[in-house]
Amino acid sequence: MSLDDDLAAWAAAVRLPDAEAAAIFQRIVATSGPAPAAVPRLAPSWWRDFSAGFAARMIDSTRPARWAA
Repeated sequence: MSLDDDLAAWAAAVRLPDAEAAAIFQRIVATSGPAPAAVPRLAPSWWRDFSAGFAARMIDSTRPARWAA
């Protein structure tokens, strides 16, 4: 694998699918005011869980990369 392949694999691993990102956005917006019944509100622990996952991905991304051939 080349460095480009490694970067593409990393980007795919940390990027949310568009539908998932849109669903999260709708839930965030719904927490700030009245929401339609069809839009579930975020659990109180959502930001903590999201932040923990984000921090873990950031730490993992600082690991040394393999030498590219």
